[in-house]
Amino acid sequence: MNLFVLSELNPGNKHVGWSVSCSMESTLAQVCNPTFIYPSPNQTLRLFDRFEISDSGVDYLQRYRHRLFKSWFTVDALPTLPEGVNVLLVVGLGPRFLLSIHALGPLLKQFDLRLGYILDGFNPQHLDSTLKDSLDHLFVIGSELAEDVQRLHGISTSFLPLATDVLKQDLNLQHRPIDILSYGRGNQDVHHVLHDRYGKLGSDRFYHYSTFFQPEVHDQQEHIDLLENLLNRSKVSLCFEASDVGRFMGYSPILYRWFEAWAAGCTVVGKKPTGQGVAELMQWENSAIDLPNSPSDWIPFFEDLLEDESTLQRNAERNYREALLQHDWRYRFREMFSTVGLETPETLEEQIKQLRRKAYGMIPSVALSA
Repeated sequence: MNLFVLSELNPGNKHVGWSVSCSMESTLAQVCNPTFIYPSPNQTLRLFDRFEISDSGVDYLQRYRHRLFKSWFTVDALPTLPEGVNVLLVVGLGPRFLLSIHALGPLLKQFDLRLGYILDGFNPQHLDSTLKDSLDHLFVIGSELAEDVQRLHGISTSFLPLATDVLKQDLNLQHRPIDILSYGRGNQDVHHVLHDRYGKLGSDRFYHYSTFFQPEVHDQQEHIDLLENLLNRSKVSLCFEASDVGRFMGYSPILYRWFEAWAAGCTVVGKKPTGQGVAELMQWENSAIDLPNSPSDWIPFFEDLLEDESTLQRNAERNYREALLQHDWRYRFREMFSTVGLETPETLEEQIKQLRRKAYGMIPSVALSA
């Protein structure tokens, strides 16, 4: 199999939301030796973003895209397809990037299989109708979302959960000075309570949280390295389900931060996602702990949890082990290839064996689920 990846992760992209893309594509590069292609948005798309066109305008532009302009993206140089099975995978955060597939022109029809993977939430009605004839299969991060896309557009669509690169990580059990970590999207009510109790000089707890709203960082990889270090030094990571966030359209998928936290050995506290098929992805003790409903109970809850060092350590070992056994990107790639009838590359199978050897080689203080 010769894999070509049409990627939204342009090397100049510094948006923090693309951390999940960095993780996925760096892992994919280790197991499939893909050829990455980075389309650039053309002037039409830049104008589209600048003037923030309404949903009705989006629908109009998508419907008449071919009449107005050939593609919203351009590719500097097209690859030459070698002999063998040539597979195209289009990876982006939202459905609009799937339109970059048209920038390949006549080359698009030469691929034996054309796949898409959208790594974030979106309105299924905004999927472009031209994609039905351009994609053989689409993967999305929610089961209900997959059903709605297939029903609305007739595109063969599957639920493929997010994951992270667990194989590269080792579990830190010795030095976790951060008691509670909160980053990115969070719960402001919980933040205010925690800040009032732990956010002052002299506090007996260390509550670390984001203090900015701007989405760009100076260096994407530097940001990822810093966040991994913070997670690996934190006892608790806050994670809240996202159905109230506009781009998720009421769906409640499991998001990247859950897998990051498990791989780092954090105890996950917040509100569990409720999407179809999510419960099966976190079926082990204390995979996530829901906060009490009453704000008056939050500080006593955290105090009891943080005082229980033996439970925190068991949670860390168990979460890390389950991440090794279930939630590395390599398992997702194998599922993706199996879904569309492709053989699993030998390198991928060998690295999955490494994950399992690493999990079963841990000190057996926590029961396995697999």
